[in-house]
Amino acid sequence: MLPIPVLDDETFEEIASQAKSMIPRFCPDWTDFNEHDPGITFLELFAFFKEIQQYHLDQIGPANRQKYLKLLGMSRLHRSPARTGAVVSGREERFLPEGIRLMAGDLPFETLAPAWLGQIRLLGGFSWDGSHRRDFEGEGLTDPGSRHLLAFGRNPGPEAAWYLRLDRFPSGEEPFRLHLWIGQDAPVRRNPAPHGMIPLVQLAWEYLDREGWKPFQLLEDTTRGLLFTGDLVLTGGTPCSWEEAPQSQREQLGAPGCWLRVRLTGGSYDVPPVVTGISCQMVPVRQQETRATWRSCQPHEGRIEDGSLLAAAGEYALFCQEDGLWYPRPARRERDGRYTCFVLEDGGEEDTLLLLWRQEFSRSRHLGIGDGFPNQSFRLDGGGQLTDAFGLLIAEAEGNGWSLWQQVEDFDASGPEDRHYVLDGEEGVVSFGDCIHGMAPEGEILIVGETVSMGAGGNVKSGRIQEIHPEDLAFCGLTARDVQVVNPDDAQDGQDREGMDDCFARCRRMLRQTDRAVTYEDYERLVKETPGLMIPNCKAVPVNQLPRPDGSFEENCITLVVEPYSPGTRRSLNPAYTRNILGHLENRRMLGSKISLISPEYVRIIVYAEILAKPHYLDARARIQAAIAGFFQKGWDFGSPVRYSELYGIIDTLDCVQAIESLTIDAQGRGITRSVGGDVILPFNGLAVLQSASCQVRPAE
Repeated sequence: MLPIPVLDDETFEEIASQAKSMIPRFCPDWTDFNEHDPGITFLELFAFFKEIQQYHLDQIGPANRQKYLKLLGMSRLHRSPARTGAVVSGREERFLPEGIRLMAGDLPFETLAPAWLGQIRLLGGFSWDGSHRRDFEGEGLTDPGSRHLLAFGRNPGPEAAWYLRLDRFPSGEEPFRLHLWIGQDAPVRRNPAPHGMIPLVQLAWEYLDREGWKPFQLLEDTTRGLLFTGDLVLTGGTPCSWEEAPQSQREQLGAPGCWLRVRLTGGSYDVPPVVTGISCQMVPVRQQETRATWRSCQPHEGRIEDGSLLAAAGEYALFCQEDGLWYPRPARRERDGRYTCFVLEDGGEEDTLLLLWRQEFSRSRHLGIGDGFPNQSFRLDGGGQLTDAFGLLIAEAEGNGWSLWQQVEDFDASGPEDRHYVLDGEEGVVSFGDCIHGMAPEGEILIVGETVSMGAGGNVKSGRIQEIHPEDLAFCGLTARDVQVVNPDDAQDGQDREGMDDCFARCRRMLRQTDRAVTYEDYERLVKETPGLMIPNCKAVPVNQLPRPDGSFEENCITLVVEPYSPGTRRSLNPAYTRNILGHLENRRMLGSKISLISPEYVRIIVYAEILAKPHYLDARARIQAAIAGFFQKGWDFGSPVRYSELYGIIDTLDCVQAIESLTIDAQGRGITRSVGGDVILPFNGLAVLQSASCQVRPAE
């Protein structure tokens, strides 16, 4: 670590004494060094100033620490809203627009998608693994964790499918949202998966039509192919009524209802998916309140459609772009079914800016008027603004054009012509540059986007979201008795603005972590962290253990033995696992190196033992066999030999064993050898698996 210099290393007395000692050299005629001398008074005054400057130079304030973080490539995490899902149901069949505020006490949660108000019940269904059918009832499946359904059975075959029977289906062409809770009960944790994960399987979602099964269009799948709890958004068709379905399909399905199914069309699961809950009326929500928002769009025949509640109930304005600036345009609002249409009175197809805001925010959206002077700042109405949803539209000094200004972390990289600003969402302050680093505004300042959130305060428990905001209910023509709202899961991921100390602690953790593969240990760790996979065991094989036929070594090739998890005992890599691992390592491997993945070589072990047991131990055989099984289930390293002495010692130390008369270890597999002492030497990718243990137990006299 670099030494930290101490700048405040002199006291006032030392500075003054050093200055007095320099007087004879620079001013020999000055001989009176007493305090009554005016020169000594000035000397002590400047010594005092120097001591103050040294003190401040030696201090590190928040601004300095912020710069240090930036030099390290770090920045403090911004406030983020809590997220969860809410079940919205009612007696009427109606779509509620996006942006409805659901209330958990005084905390608003906004819906991120339209909600279907009519009650949809899951009546049941069945799973088909390719040879066997298993029926299930829909009762209780809306309570997550109450049931455990194997969607495709325990051993899904190529023709595996999962059938769902609903009592009704949303009318119209609106997307259908299905929320699934997927169990994660395997002993090995599945790694979180980003959007770039290659699916392990290919699924086809279909609905029963008058002519047979028709494909859905899958708009969204946050379950990653039924691997994680999440949502499926389907569109492109509506199931027919039971009476209109083909006779052959009705005979096969056996029960009335609206039928959906998902077929396994390719790939294979490492662990068969277990569904612990299903909801047909779950809508994603986020703890926030949007006061104003904007979006850039391209009108079609002078019309812009928007399906949000804010577009239908809020205030609006439209700006069109011309020569890089935005100019206000007259427009009218119309309702077209579920959508709100904004019609430009003069038509046009140019880029358009649609501004929407709540009526009560009309006065607050006028932030102020810039005077053109440097270092302007304006205070917002309260704090808690989300930085990614905040926007400013500022009038130009000349003409009637407006420009969108860009939000930045600081003005270090801003030039005098850059329209930049800094938002402090915790304090609720907007700051502008000094005309050298960042332009100063000179005109009216409008807030076009502002969304506030409680951050970590929005992480409410399940069951806390219970009603719709009264104003939103009234606009939709509903009463509180018409709608039921509940959140089955806790709200998560809500965070406040990261503190400076927390950011430095996170930086230290990141500096200690390695995201590049250099050593064998790096490769092994990164393989186990591959997103979406379950990998309990990985071993990098040294180059000197893999010679070529001519005796040379491929030194730039990294060979990795990977054991994926699955319920069976013989686990091998499938194509999806291989592609995911290689894709994860591609940007992390050393330049010029190659990656080779191989599956384990399972060596079957058969144990024969003749044991002399102590009297009165009637369960001696079971104890001995359990000890042998535990020896092979302890977790085996690749290439570790099966040592005769270890197994002998485990059996011999049991309380029920008086003597071992004979012990034989037989092995079946490729690449195995034997030592003089009877040990089974496995190949570099070998794993020992107990196939059977035969024990002849004879009681001692």
